[in-house]
Amino acid sequence: MKITYGARNEIFEIAAFLDACWKAEYRGIVAPDFLGGLSVDKRHEMLLTRFDEGTSAFLIMRDGERMIGASVFGKSFTEGYPEDGEISAVYLHHDYIGKGYGHTLFTRIERELTAKGYSHFVLDVLSANTRAVSFYEKHDYEKVDERSITLGEQTYPLTVFRKKNI
Repeated sequence: MKITYGARNEIFEIAAFLDACWKAEYRGIVAPDFLGGLSVDKRHEMLLTRFDEGTSAFLIMRDGERMIGASVFGKSFTEGYPEDGEISAVYLHHDYIGKGYGHTLFTRIERELTAKGYSHFVLDVLSANTRAVSFYEKHDYEKVDERSITLGEQTYPLTVFRKKNI
């Protein structure tokens, strides 16, 4: 297993991986119409913009040549937390969940945000994603806000988590 920074030419692969993870992990939580309408091209464009502007960085976890994890992190886009480092996305291939790979990738993201000088980390998650909620709580993140997000035609509860960088 190896973790590397994602290069610009790997952003499409990251976008495709994140979309596949969304479709797998949010099945039964988010409306099928929304999941079916996810566009790798749109995600790729958004991630390229973040890469080119320097507002986000990307870590890729590989098992050999196979991408098994990906993350997006950097400047906070979460309203109310402009000075925090944000973990925008962290996903693992389903076959690797529950085996310690998530912890390894997540703590590496925190180290990278620390190196960038952030004193707090923030992230948000769909509240119904109980596995992710539990994961963040085990990593000492505290619930600081409840919000909502509209995805397609439906609105879903969103939990904002925050952690002081020690």
